[in-house]
Amino acid sequence: MSVPAAHDERYLAIVRRDRHVDGSLWFGVTTTHVFCRPSCACRTPLPAHVEYFEDPAAALRAGFRPCKRCRPLGPQATVALAEQRIATPMGDMVAIGTDHGLALLEFADRPMLRTQRERVRTLFGSEIIDRSFPCLDDVRRQLEEYFAGARRGFDLPLLPLGTPFQRLVWDALLTIPSGHTTSYEALATRVGRPSSPRAVGRANGDNRMAIIIPCHRVIGSDGNLTGYGGGLWRKQALLELEGAMAGAPQAAIGGSRSLHID
Repeated sequence: MSVPAAHDERYLAIVRRDRHVDGSLWFGVTTTHVFCRPSCACRTPLPAHVEYFEDPAAALRAGFRPCKRCRPLGPQATVALAEQRIATPMGDMVAIGTDHGLALLEFADRPMLRTQRERVRTLFGSEIIDRSFPCLDDVRRQLEEYFAGARRGFDLPLLPLGTPFQRLVWDALLTIPSGHTTSYEALATRVGRPSSPRAVGRANGDNRMAIIIPCHRVIGSDGNLTGYGGGLWRKQALLELEGAMAGAPQAAIGGSRSLHID
């Protein structure tokens, strides 16, 4: 017989604000997408709105941002954010991440880059410095393989900080295979919002991990490429590289690939 959520020992530790379990348990609040220590003095969430984690890295990968009050990442209450510039055949890209994973990958000349960069800095509560982490070196290497035609998918730890709806759309994007495209309407149906292709389009445009989360594989229902923040010429070039020009058979979106990956 399962234990009711309200009587789960982990939840009771949150109710008691038990400092003895700090460092061995973290929890995220699904309504705010903030994660905390059990001893956090913030208002106690309902059991149904709590997710538990064994380490803060897992909370970050699941899309939760650190609480500014209880500082669940440590006494400094910040995550070190590093930035690298990566040269590609389609122009330089900017990669920003932590030692836990990638938070942003975008073309350096995209007008929205400054806004996206500031958004990441705010979400993590940290300044961005020019240094390297192993995950950013992996991004560089896998991009080189991708543009050389030696890689069709990516195996990278991602930090998908966004609203629940945005994350739902980004999860769905990850299920579109290389070499295929889908439409905004089909994507909206996949995420349970068949009457809201525009909302899905906005979430698609808010994707902060160009190429890795393949928003370029979404095209108009008539086969036209439609918009792309990095420029339509890049969208066309990416689809050509993957062998999925507009008009090619569209993918039936499926599978279970999630942003919550190690």
